[in-house]
Amino acid sequence: MIFQRLRLCSVFITAFLLFFATSQAQVQTPRYNVSMTSISNGYYEYLPAGYSTPGNQANYSVIIFLHGQGELGDGTSAQLPKVLANGPPKLINQGTFPASFTVNGQTFSFIVISPQFISTPTPSGINDIINYVIQNYRVDINRIYLTGLSMGGGGVWNYAGYNSTYANRLAAIIPVCGASSPSTYRANIIAATNLPVWATHNNGDPTVPVTYTNTYIDYLNAAPVPSIIPPKKSIFNANGHDAWSTTYNPSWKENGIYNAYEWLLMNQRGIAVLPVILSSYKASITAADKVLIEWTTTQEQNNSHFTIERSTDGITFINIGQVPASNSLTGSSYSYIDNLPTLGVNYYRLSQTDIDGKIIYFDIKKVTIEDQNAKAFIFYPNPVISNANLELNFPYTGKLSLSIYQTDGKMVKQFQFNKTSDYILQQLNLEDLVPGYYNLEMKGINFLNSIQFIKQ
Repeated sequence: MIFQRLRLCSVFITAFLLFFATSQAQVQTPRYNVSMTSISNGYYEYLPAGYSTPGNQANYSVIIFLHGQGELGDGTSAQLPKVLANGPPKLINQGTFPASFTVNGQTFSFIVISPQFISTPTPSGINDIINYVIQNYRVDINRIYLTGLSMGGGGVWNYAGYNSTYANRLAAIIPVCGASSPSTYRANIIAATNLPVWATHNNGDPTVPVTYTNTYIDYLNAAPVPSIIPPKKSIFNANGHDAWSTTYNPSWKENGIYNAYEWLLMNQRGIAVLPVILSSYKASITAADKVLIEWTTTQEQNNSHFTIERSTDGITFINIGQVPASNSLTGSSYSYIDNLPTLGVNYYRLSQTDIDGKIIYFDIKKVTIEDQNAKAFIFYPNPVISNANLELNFPYTGKLSLSIYQTDGKMVKQFQFNKTSDYILQQLNLEDLVPGYYNLEMKGINFLNSIQFIKQ
């Protein structure tokens, strides 16, 4: 009898521990049949703890992970789980991915996006994914990190070296046994844009020769415009293709100093700049709803001018002005006023051009010009599970058309109703929508507005 009670007690404790471990597991959400680009039809989404807490508007560092050839698939519930085989999505799935990392006294948490590719990822396809992530998540666009293994590692090399625009979108890259034939063209672009690189490989790799990584690093070091940040490589004394288990292991630290994730966070786009050193840089709203961009240098050398660019989406920037440089060895103070910012979010990018034409990009600053009309359209809850509320508060009466579109532009639902007063609360039944991202377009006489929402 005592033995049976002990067995029952043991079973209860084991079940409790399993339940507790499951309840504390990290949440990685599969996004089946969600196309971020034509070569991907699904992905895994990992959001930091507290990301969806009401009132939290913080932006987060993001890792975009590119899988290997063995994990190709169509993004369905039957094939997407193959992405969990290796790398960060595997660690998250196992509950062994750290919730946060502390670097230089600051604590960071990652968004991790792991797409499943239908075919070999192309630079344009990867760029589509970066665009999608920026548009649909609260991303610190100065901390976008790209990493991948084997086929995905080759995708990292190919994207970063495709052109300077692509390279300048990234804060750092980690290609792991990258299946990309070394190219001086790609290496020269990566070096010229000062993109930090840490490449890893096994010296006995029978699938992708270690010479690929060694040659890429040699090309980077020999580039006509060498990077301010020397490239790194770690060649493991091991046979086999799997260099990723060590690379992505949070417990592995090169020389006991830092792991791969800590190294990524040590790099922020536009920080390591020697020709011009900034001591301050900010963008603020003036009383007249103009935007004042101010920056101060403590050192300048061979400096021609500064350029100020503006964007409404953080992706496509336009040149709005230039400021001549003093080129003072002891630095100077500068400012520029944007007299015509757009309503809503404005992104400002400052760059510095050397006398020889080389361009260095600094941080991107975000400024929001409040649109009073935005309070006229309120949609909640967002994300929505089944029913949503739409509050409309503006002086218009008459017919309204509400159309719901998928991210590919296909209309999937439509509502028609009459607005009979300035304020109305309209309930929408969205239970039949499949989980994903949608645009709700509101159309009436002489006005058009839209709201983005997520269906869970």
